[in-house]
Amino acid sequence: MGQAIRESRIFRPVLNDKLEDRTVPSHLLGGLGTSRVLVLIGEFASRGERVLDGAFGLGGDLGLRGGRGLGDLNLPGRGEASASTLKQDARLVNQAFQTFDASYSSAVAALRQTATSTTGPTQAGLTAYNTAVATAISKLNSSIGSDLSNLSSTGSGLITTIDGYTSTLQTELDSAGSGLANSTNRAVLALRREARLDIGQAQNQSDSAILNVKPTGTITGTALQSYNQAVRTAYQAFQLAISNAEQTAISGGTQLNNTAVSSAVSALQTSLGSAINGLGTAFTSSTYNPTSTVTTQLSSLQSQLLAIAAPTAGNTVSERLFLRTVSSVVDQSEGAINQAVATAIQSYNNSLL
Repeated sequence: MGQAIRESRIFRPVLNDKLEDRTVPSHLLGGLGTSRVLVLIGEFASRGERVLDGAFGLGGDLGLRGGRGLGDLNLPGRGEASASTLKQDARLVNQAFQTFDASYSSAVAALRQTATSTTGPTQAGLTAYNTAVATAISKLNSSIGSDLSNLSSTGSGLITTIDGYTSTLQTELDSAGSGLANSTNRAVLALRREARLDIGQAQNQSDSAILNVKPTGTITGTALQSYNQAVRTAYQAFQLAISNAEQTAISGGTQLNNTAVSSAVSALQTSLGSAINGLGTAFTSSTYNPTSTVTTQLSSLQSQLLAIAAPTAGNTVSERLFLRTVSSVVDQSEGAINQAVATAIQSYNNSLL
């Protein structure tokens, strides 16, 4: 019983285990001839499909997940192509309001010092308070302008809109300060409560204005889905062609065939170029078009594949090393291409904000 259990653990592979952990003793492969080559090829032949299943998520988002060791890029689809950028800007504006609130608290504390337990603040105290509020508003506007400077198309309009909110806020805070009845805690708390409502309203209005920006001409989720499917098909065809070239190389103990590799790379380049063109003329005619970057990467891929040392025919270790090397070169190149296209799309969409 114990022996049977041990044997079952040895020869039953675990799902997604590494190839190195499933090495079959060489003496068991010694008489398999061509079938051994097919086994080796088979272990790698499906890598393209496995990787591609995670490389491009078909849901509107150009998500690069797993397989290539890449993190999620989460390119928004459905016309909200730069939602992450807008959210980031909104967070920065919220931080600017928090800084303003701290300055305003200091102004209230100074105003309180000019009041008594029975009378309101002095005129000099109110003048100093209003000046402090105006200075804090000016700094707030400056921070917001800086935070939204990355929005080349909509930033100036947003800044003007938010300046209107902060101008109203300044008027309301000046009025609230003049209404301070005395220096008691109750009176000061009433002032701060009123001010919090005014500041919160201006902040919420600013958030809404930023997050509701709807740029036109962005790459839509539908276009991304079509691109993802086209690239998936292109990579699968390329992986199959390279796997066939690997089988030939292992059988003959030679390097990858020049004609086979160049043909596979050329076909992949044509397919990727077509997929990129499908993202729209506005994108491909912009400075963000990644076609030249993809072409350069594919040229490098071809050179690297053809430079891989030939495996030693009949040597399992050499064959495995050859397959792993080819896989690594292909994976890194495809990952670089995916990243380049994703970055180009994100940059293009951001340029429309």
